[in-house]
Amino acid sequence: MEIEKISQWFHEATNLSVFLYDDSNHLSKVFKMTVAPNLSERLSNKILKDINSKITINLFAQIGSIASFRLEKTKVLIWATSTAINGNGAYADKVPLTDFNTFQAQLKIFYFALTKSEPIFTQQQLDLNDYGLLDRPNQRVESFNANKPSHNGYLAEQQMLLGVEHGNLKEFNKNYIAFMDKGNFGILASSDLRSKKNITVAATTLFTRAAIRGGMYAESAYELSDECIKKTELKQNITNIYEYTRTIGERFARNVALVKRNNIPSLVYRTQEYIYDNLTVVKNIDEIAQSVGSSKSYLMHLFKKTTGISIIEFLTSQKILSAKQLLLFTQLPIREISDTLGYENPSQLSRVFKSTTGQTPSQFRKNQDL
Repeated sequence: MEIEKISQWFHEATNLSVFLYDDSNHLSKVFKMTVAPNLSERLSNKILKDINSKITINLFAQIGSIASFRLEKTKVLIWATSTAINGNGAYADKVPLTDFNTFQAQLKIFYFALTKSEPIFTQQQLDLNDYGLLDRPNQRVESFNANKPSHNGYLAEQQMLLGVEHGNLKEFNKNYIAFMDKGNFGILASSDLRSKKNITVAATTLFTRAAIRGGMYAESAYELSDECIKKTELKQNITNIYEYTRTIGERFARNVALVKRNNIPSLVYRTQEYIYDNLTVVKNIDEIAQSVGSSKSYLMHLFKKTTGISIIEFLTSQKILSAKQLLLFTQLPIREISDTLGYENPSQLSRVFKSTTGQTPSQFRKNQDL
């Protein structure tokens, strides 16, 4: 059970896939992203055949690196995937790309957490420090992304951008995974590299606007945008477009967070963060005050003084924003939307929605002519 807990924590911290096998090579537990591929039985059997207590790293040009070692009766495989398999059996850039040195450092931490001893790597493994040399050649652009834009994809995009606007890395990364899964990037050029560069420019533009809405100075946001685009144009290869653009999004989110921290008291900032992270489940101000370590009365006073609105008004505004997105870009019934946002029933959502927007949820959805 201990190895399962540590494996889960390791996966949550790194997004690397962890596969646990028993003595008979039966898969007993898996920790991986939903968009990440499964490990083929043929490949896993080949790696498990010669597994021992020392960490072995297998490098594959097409699928990344797989580390393996045995711990008592459990056989462990850790996959630093360079690609994910899409619906037609081809590979798509949809999961984290990890360079060899980072992967090695992560393995050391994982191994030490399990054994309280430092792993030993062979010199041959340590010499393989240029991960890019072993990577796959550019895939044909025709197979890059077969998914077409959709309302659900647009909703995922807007939710992801809210993470940037809020300066909230946790919110951004959670919704970025959902955005990736919708496959809403498309093909923007006949050349694979040019298409990826165009995608990066488009994504950077969206991140820039979201960051400005979040409070980042326009001049600073555009300077960061120019920097990212110029660096992109100099690249001879972009192996993983999803991880590459996510890194840029994280930079904007971090800058927004820095601005917010500098402009408002820490208590207010952490209150907003708590609401963003727990929007659908937060119940009352007492819960929020306890989470940020403040008295309810002082937090309410400070929040209103700083932002000009009460905590309840802020919470309601965020819920209504989410409700609008769900009404616009999904066909979810209003009852399901009210449940998703933590309202007791659809009537409560309708009352709050109408008092805020002047329309009921049904009227709002109908008036958008979608």
